[in-house]
Amino acid sequence: MVIIRHGGTITETRQPFDSDVTYGAKIVSQNLSDCILSFDGADVRDVLHGQTTRNFKALDLNHPIDGAFCDLKGRVITDFTAVLTSETTVLMRVSEGVAALLQEHLAKYLMFSKTKMTRLDWHCWGCGDSSESATSGIRVPRPDGHSEIWSSPSNPPTHAIPANEWLLFRINRGLARINEHSVGKYLPQDLNYDLNGFVDFDKGCYTGQEIIARLHYRGQPKRRLSLLTVTSSTQPANDERIVDISTGKSVGSVVEIVKSKDTYLCLCEVVTDVATLDVELGGNSAKTVPFIGQTAE
Repeated sequence: MVIIRHGGTITETRQPFDSDVTYGAKIVSQNLSDCILSFDGADVRDVLHGQTTRNFKALDLNHPIDGAFCDLKGRVITDFTAVLTSETTVLMRVSEGVAALLQEHLAKYLMFSKTKMTRLDWHCWGCGDSSESATSGIRVPRPDGHSEIWSSPSNPPTHAIPANEWLLFRINRGLARINEHSVGKYLPQDLNYDLNGFVDFDKGCYTGQEIIARLHYRGQPKRRLSLLTVTSSTQPANDERIVDISTGKSVGSVVEIVKSKDTYLCLCEVVTDVATLDVELGGNSAKTVPFIGQTAE
């Protein structure tokens, strides 16, 4: 097996952490409402370098990175986690609900390249035990003793946790994912992707780069990712509006939701001063709460 050191940053806290990715299989894919795509071709570095927010030309072999595909307006089509497993192969995780849309988006670029995109048939589980191992797959350690296991459906991990519990783990830490409801709606800065290392601002041109770079170098994001809690008899919807009670105006929208006991936790892209406002969601009062590891202001 090969152990890969992966340095990263916990969203919003800027606290460093190291992740080891253990490979025990040559080809993998995922299913926690996600899938794994394989990009294969002699020019795979150039193709993905020109279509994503990350520097694939400088990417080290077996070093996982997080990033995004964006449209011409700089809006995120999907986030991803990718690993260069050989000089001609990149494995990439995306949401199950956006895989077909991504394939359609990339078709016109792949048509004239030597790279082909295929979907692989493995599964992924979220685990809450740091001792969990992957005997014939991949183990990706995450913060606070959590990990992901990618392996054959016939070889599930021992300590898998329910999908809703994994979603709660992710949302509590501000780790936003794009799904079929949020394709093309947000800039990377809206989701704190720039703060979390999803964007290489010095890599050169890629689809959507001009708008994303202009905001980074010449402006200030008007909206950022925040965590809101609301008590409601019904679950808030993806893209539901966050409303300033005093003005009746929309100040943001819901990106992802998870039920937590008697309340809903909502990852929202909202105005940067949302903590100073009285806001409501679906007619119910909502309040901001800090991400795990983030000090309340």
